[in-house]
Amino acid sequence: MSTGSRLGKLLSLMEEKGLQDLILVSPENIEYYTGVEAVADAVMMLHVSRGGSISLYVPLLEYYRYRDSLPGSIEVKAVTKTLKPSDVKASEKDYPDIVKEIAGSSNRVGVDKSHPGSLTAVLQSLPAERIVDVSEDIWRHRMIKDEEEIAAVRRAVEITIKGIRVVQDNVADGVTEAELAGVFEERVRREGVGKYAFEPIIAFKPNNSYPHTLPGRRRLGKRDLILVDVGVKHGGRCSDLTRMITWGRPSPEERKSLEAVEEALWESIDHIYPGVKAGDVAETAVKVLEKHGLREKFIHGLGHGIGVVVHEPPYLRIGNSTVIEPGMVFTVEPGVYFNGAYGVRMEEDVLVTRKGARVLSGRLKPLLVA
Repeated sequence: MSTGSRLGKLLSLMEEKGLQDLILVSPENIEYYTGVEAVADAVMMLHVSRGGSISLYVPLLEYYRYRDSLPGSIEVKAVTKTLKPSDVKASEKDYPDIVKEIAGSSNRVGVDKSHPGSLTAVLQSLPAERIVDVSEDIWRHRMIKDEEEIAAVRRAVEITIKGIRVVQDNVADGVTEAELAGVFEERVRREGVGKYAFEPIIAFKPNNSYPHTLPGRRRLGKRDLILVDVGVKHGGRCSDLTRMITWGRPSPEERKSLEAVEEALWESIDHIYPGVKAGDVAETAVKVLEKHGLREKFIHGLGHGIGVVVHEPPYLRIGNSTVIEPGMVFTVEPGVYFNGAYGVRMEEDVLVTRKGARVLSGRLKPLLVA
């Protein structure tokens, strides 16, 4: 789906909600609808009028990149009071004044005020009787991936798998977590990756007993478990995979944990169908781990959507009533953690089809041997 088609969704949403204007301030949302990747924490604002005119307000230092990347149907304006190059369409008003001016001349304005952005506080200060929060509608757009997005996620997954394979090949006595992270980073950069989905996690025992950690100077032990949790952003969409690599023979307790987590992974994926609630899928993993006496060691949700960013709806958590639909792409990542000893997590990226779950990352087993 092209940028024009995604912007068309906004125009349809305005018609559906009876909006005269629409203001988006979340960089993630602006990236989703325009197709131009946000590369800095810049303050931005997208304004769509009911007549179909679209204006994007950006700082001067971002002006040329957006102007050169977007179709002429989107007017790019630089918010600047001092520097005013002759070839720049400039707005002398500050962002808050622009927002308030639009809201003041409109009877019904849609805003993404539940999404994080530098101007969220400004949106929240607008007169409540004129404001319609369309945040949930935007999540609805972003949760259901089009074919272009799915292709981008597939490619991101392929690149991530290449990086993990190289990590596996470079496991050796005395190697550090940071060295293996560097191996991953170098490999995926050669595939054209400009941004990681998140900072790579390479963790040996006992560091992998913490679900989130950073690679450091710890060296590989004689009988170790290596947790590799990595992802890239390619074509504007993210991947997120976790693999376990054994080094030496795991202990009986570690083997039990590895087998239980893998069972929970595949049982959960087998229960993914359109119409099923996200919370019910998470409950499936919990029941498997409970059967193995590991319920209390599973201390996070089962999964999350991936798209413009690596964590977005839908969330596979106990009690989540979101109904799974075709076109959703999310992770499934059960894990168990024994504080100060070791941790096990396995994670696949899954596309929901009309027939069920299609594992996009299935070319690489979740449990590997170095």
